[in-house]
Amino acid sequence: MSGSVAALWRYPVSSMAGERLEIAPLDASGVVGDRLWGVVDASSERIASPGREKHFIEVPRGYARWTALDGAAISADGSTWAKPDDAVVIERLSSLFGFPAQLKPFVRRGQEGFRPRYEHAPIHLLSTAAMRSLEREMPGSIVDERRFRPNIVVDWPDGEDPIPENGWLGREIRIGDVVLKGSIPCGRCGFITIAQDGIPLDVELLRTVVKRHNRNFGIYCDVLVPGEIKPGDTVTVAPASA
Repeated sequence: MSGSVAALWRYPVSSMAGERLEIAPLDASGVVGDRLWGVVDASSERIASPGREKHFIEVPRGYARWTALDGAAISADGSTWAKPDDAVVIERLSSLFGFPAQLKPFVRRGQEGFRPRYEHAPIHLLSTAAMRSLEREMPGSIVDERRFRPNIVVDWPDGEDPIPENGWLGREIRIGDVVLKGSIPCGRCGFITIAQDGIPLDVELLRTVVKRHNRNFGIYCDVLVPGEIKPGDTVTVAPASA
């Protein structure tokens, strides 16, 4: 059985809205430009965690993008963009978020400083089969991939397992010339329930994922062979070890 890449995402600022990609360059740390910055409350130095604290629940309404030429850019409305230290845009984001915001760059593994929460998980992969399963379990809910913040959405046929990627843990996943390896399940928090642009609040989503799937939905992957991937690339999974 095989599938294909349905969508690719990058999140230059952790917890802020991401950007959909036509080409995703991958290195050992994941999608290039992904989760390079974090949002903190300047009054307390607490890192934003929208899925765990209501104080940060508006952070996903901010926008971020990244280019190799200019690096990260941020926006409060998706149309006016500036550098992460631009005072005007930071003021607009602070008004949107409801607290004095500040953006800080994350440090690389082994360095001292502001550390990302997900450095153990370079790539987050989610299948369309898993999302369709959740739609069947929750008819009427909006099961939008943006709720789950995957880097790679794989179009995969339905089968016996409601979340087929659970069976890919410990196995090589080939996408074009790129090779990933499934590492651990992706445990979910309240982030998947909160409102975003065009997505309503839905507190029942997390309850369902906890009850039916032991809180896990999608998987994390390591990058074994880096390269570029794009929508439409074929996805194959190596057979399970005997």
